[in-house]
Amino acid sequence: DGRTTPHAILLVGVVFNALAAAALMLVNTLSSYLQAQGVLFWIMGSLSTQSYTLVAAAAAYAVAGLAWLLRHALDLNLLAAGEEGALQLGVDVERARRAVFVAASLLVGAAVSMSGMIGFVGLIVPHLLRLLLGPDHRLLLPASFLGGGAFLIWADTLARTMLGPAELPVGVVTALTGGPFFLYLLHRDLRRALG
Repeated sequence: DGRTTPHAILLVGVVFNALAAAALMLVNTLSSYLQAQGVLFWIMGSLSTQSYTLVAAAAAYAVAGLAWLLRHALDLNLLAAGEEGALQLGVDVERARRAVFVAASLLVGAAVSMSGMIGFVGLIVPHLLRLLLGPDHRLLLPASFLGGGAFLIWADTLARTMLGPAELPVGVVTALTGGPFFLYLLHRDLRRALG
């Protein structure tokens, strides 16, 4: 029927992840030691210096993605209460879902192209900010945008100084922070479900 289901999006993500992992393994296998080290840092995430031109290009995509999301913030507020209720209140759920998918793709693409795959930032920051600011996406989206950057700078500073003079990939710090946080969220939701 042309509808995009969350399961379909999840499966597409799993397939793309497998293809990207295979491509990265191939590149890593065919690379020299120094190049392989660079690939490893990109896989685990790094905020090493980039040219201002590249940063400006990524920032343009990120701002476009945020603006697109903010345009749909009210729809997201209604969708958070449930798809059926949002439909009854006039939200074109399929259109909103596609708009969010495009905006999220712009944001993720801009971030990953610059820093590599840094996990858990998008899990930790929005959940904490939702507790502080409430569920209104008009506040939550820009706060998460800025809060994610602040969290990442904190994690990068820790990664660069924790084992000095050696430098950890920033993804190690975010994973060590995000893994326990994710387990906490799972435990909390399980306790709520069990009553």
